[in-house]
Amino acid sequence: MKVRLMLSFLVIISLSSFTYEKTEEIPVVKIEEIIVNKPSKQHQLHELMDAIGRLESNGRYDVVNRFGFMGKYQFSARTLKHLGYNVTREHFLNSPQLQDSAMVQYLKDNYTNLEHHIMEYGYTTHNGIYLTPSSILAGAHFAGANGMKKFLENNIGTTDSNGMTIAKYMQRFTNYELNLEEL
Repeated sequence: MKVRLMLSFLVIISLSSFTYEKTEEIPVVKIEEIIVNKPSKQHQLHELMDAIGRLESNGRYDVVNRFGFMGKYQFSARTLKHLGYNVTREHFLNSPQLQDSAMVQYLKDNYTNLEHHIMEYGYTTHNGIYLTPSSILAGAHFAGANGMKKFLENNIGTTDSNGMTIAKYMQRFTNYELNLEEL
């Protein structure tokens, strides 16, 4: 994000002579704009979640795809049960807060399962992909924690029915800064 600063200066010039002192005011000098890069955020969890949601469902909470994956983040009923959510499809689709909570829980669960892999592979290039904690967690959203481990340990990738690969998916999510202790 960039911040625009508008600066104005009032310049006062004092002219002195031996017998007489005069002060003149010169009109304001404006500098139209200076663009300053805002320091990057330390924690972009919600930005990562929104980006995954845009890719999965165009950010729509009420979507069910042809395979039965539901909501903004396209959860399966099986994943929701694994996370401890025992809700009806209608209740899940009508509750953005519940979907966001499930996504945070899923990221936490994947972080717990992949912590060692994140420490080992994070900020390295593997299979031609620059890996970061955010790309590894996104890959786990795509293929599950076990699918992510297979990709990292055995170079076995996953492709979904739409032709998306785990490698392409991960590459979209390398630039998010996450404070992993807060997950």
